[in-house]
Amino acid sequence: MVDQTGQTAATGVNAERITWVRRADTPPFSPAPGIQLQPVIGEKMMTCWITMAPNAVVAEHSHINEQLGVVAEGSVTLTAGGESRTVALGDAYIVPSNLPHSAVAGPEGALLVETFAPVRDDYAQAWRAVAGR
Repeated sequence: MVDQTGQTAATGVNAERITWVRRADTPPFSPAPGIQLQPVIGEKMMTCWITMAPNAVVAEHSHINEQLGVVAEGSVTLTAGGESRTVALGDAYIVPSNLPHSAVAGPEGALLVETFAPVRDDYAQAWRAVAGR
């Protein structure tokens, strides 16, 4: 739903013009120890810069959101659907909706760029609480 200013009520995104976001201006939040997440929240999708400390663990979980990730730095070992694979700089992956998955950062840590569709409401709410938005 768009209000009189053209901003989407749920996300603050202006549906009538481009929204610019600088990573340096996006406060992080930590959904788990050793994980820092900086989201860019659109109306129907979100992209996150995810920084993982060396050997940081994302416990097994699932969500309704389709998830597409690209490794921008370091490496991470993903486990999903009974298969584990280490992905590194430039590699990408897609996790389908509701598939349980987990991750462990490599010894040098990792920077991931992940997109979720639709928006992950739990991440959006947690970030807004930290960012005061």
